[in-house]
Amino acid sequence: MKISSLYRQQQLAVAIIDCGTSEELISSLDWYVANMNLAIHLVTTQDREEELDLVERYPDVTFILFKNMSTTGEYINALADECQTTFFLTMRTDTILIEYDGAQLMQVMQDRNHPAVITPVMVSSTGEVLPTLRSPHLRGKEIDPLSFVPKVDEPVFEDNLYPMMGLGLYDRALFQRLRAFDEFISGEYYQMLDYGVRCHLFGYGIKTSRHFSIQFPSRMSLIEDRSDCEGMNRFYTKAMSIRRIAGKNVVEKWKPYVDKELLNTEIKKKQIIIQKTDFFALMENWKQREQS
Repeated sequence: MKISSLYRQQQLAVAIIDCGTSEELISSLDWYVANMNLAIHLVTTQDREEELDLVERYPDVTFILFKNMSTTGEYINALADECQTTFFLTMRTDTILIEYDGAQLMQVMQDRNHPAVITPVMVSSTGEVLPTLRSPHLRGKEIDPLSFVPKVDEPVFEDNLYPMMGLGLYDRALFQRLRAFDEFISGEYYQMLDYGVRCHLFGYGIKTSRHFSIQFPSRMSLIEDRSDCEGMNRFYTKAMSIRRIAGKNVVEKWKPYVDKELLNTEIKKKQIIIQKTDFFALMENWKQREQS
């Protein structure tokens, strides 16, 4: 799977997040070095690098080393700061790339109204397509996205609420303009949900397509940890504190999930000016798109 000359202008970087075994890490690096003629970055810990002597073994790979294990959002934020390319692709060492149609993906990402992220179709170890499409949904006061299986029999780009596990093809400048992942949120699920909802509220989409597909060789299913976490109120404050009424944004506290400091410093002073829609309209428009 050689990448075409389109990528030789430092247009695209690939980042591999080390989250599996040593064997999976070495196998991933060997494959990407052999098959992708582009800037390759590995996000891992100092201890892992020293244990496997990775810098010496892979001189053409850029290493982003953390002293200790951190969150997925912090890993991807560090990559976006480091890579300096127009786009970046995030992968994991416990996944393999089974489909990547660069021409189709770049055609979409270079369109004027391109999505913030294109997320992959995810496949289990047994070849089953996993339900990784998410749509906005409220259960009482809690946001509880619904899950669907993406279409793989049609070359379509379907709406998705957020990039599950952070996996995807990102527009780097837009990612940073949207203020990246919130590192004050400790849980991966809420980090990803926070970024995805912000994208949609600010007028940018997230798409999923079979043109980008990955497989988890050792997993039959994917289960997100949606339990409460530190910083969760930050997500709710950004997602639910603004209601759009008669074409104007109005601040309303979403109790009981309120971060008062964030509400006063960010929402009332900055987000209220740039937000394009609210979560209720997002849910309604999503239903209309699905029914059309």
